[in-house]
Amino acid sequence: CVATIVPMLEDLRTAVEPYGGDLFLLMAVLAIASYVALLYFKSRLDAALLRRFLRVAALVALLGSYGAMQMGEQYFAAALLPLVWGIAVGVTCAREIKLKR
Repeated sequence: CVATIVPMLEDLRTAVEPYGGDLFLLMAVLAIASYVALLYFKSRLDAALLRRFLRVAALVALLGSYGAMQMGEQYFAAALLPLVWGIAVGVTCAREIKLKR
């Protein structure tokens, strides 16, 4: 089983190399995992905690994007990914807050 996974991961790393390589891959996995977790738990969270998540997501998106931009032009996709993630989290949290009112 491990023998088939390793070549697939190497192919994935090669595919994302023009977009920032391992940094882009790591950010994409974290963004997808955190967004799925938010979708799963959003109905159980109160509005104050959702507002806090919204603020933290904005801060993480700006800092992650800034850090990736400082690494050079090759990391443009890695800089754009946290911004898109931050917008998606913000919209999801805002809609859930509106439903709770």
